[in-house]
Amino acid sequence: MQIDFGPYNLRIHELDNKLSVQVSSSLGTVQMQEATSRPFAFPNGIGFKIDDISETITEKGLKRFSFGDYTFILGINYSGELFLFHSVKLCISKKIIDGKNTLTLAFLSDPKA
Repeated sequence: MQIDFGPYNLRIHELDNKLSVQVSSSLGTVQMQEATSRPFAFPNGIGFKIDDISETITEKGLKRFSFGDYTFILGINYSGELFLFHSVKLCISKKIIDGKNTLTLAFLSDPKA
């Protein structure tokens, strides 16, 4: 599924009880921001920013998206950064797939003995 949210394009795919989210933009390369680079980062929020952009991006209010059992909230702040807020009950892994930052969301589970 493809979602356009402001200048950001999100490609969402559910497989094996996990949800993969890829963020890209036609305006430039999108980089995932680490929480350590933002002093006031939310513990359950992940930021994305378009590199070397010359035009200003308008802010956009929060919007909730649901895919099966998975739910997250998107918003664009006044600096043009996209934020994805997720449940604290989800385990998030970050990787690069096809040269794009990709998040994998999965529910936490107890380890099997």
